[in-house]
Amino acid sequence: MFAMLIAAGMPAGLPVPDRAVTFIRDTLEIGRYRAAAADLNGDGAAEIIVRAEASNFCGSGGCTLYVLSPRAGGYRIVTRMTITQPPIRVLATSTRGWRDLGVRVGGGGITRWYEARLRFDGRSYPRNPSVAPARPAENAQGRTVLD
Repeated sequence: MFAMLIAAGMPAGLPVPDRAVTFIRDTLEIGRYRAAAADLNGDGAAEIIVRAEASNFCGSGGCTLYVLSPRAGGYRIVTRMTITQPPIRVLATSTRGWRDLGVRVGGGGITRWYEARLRFDGRSYPRNPSVAPARPAENAQGRTVLD
């Protein structure tokens, strides 16, 4: 298992919290992944962005990405998103109080690669970055958290 923390607004190199690692391993049942932390909703607590890299979570278009939000005793799954490719970015823009995300989309029949902008709808981010409401992110500013 490989985990790392690259946090927006937090020092790099900090370990992913043990309770997040436990949640990823035991609840999501992901053995191979990369993870980063960033406070996406401005509450002072870092959400965990997890990109599964085990073959059972990946297809020709990419791998599954999770956004986890801390709660008492663990985490809740904010979003489970299919077909993501790195880099994964936290964008400078926000929608409904949560930072927009950028993910690379391509493969699986998509021949022209692009970055999709994913906006929070009040409950979650889009589940598939290749279809609406996700849209191409043209010249979006942000910080890469997983590459």
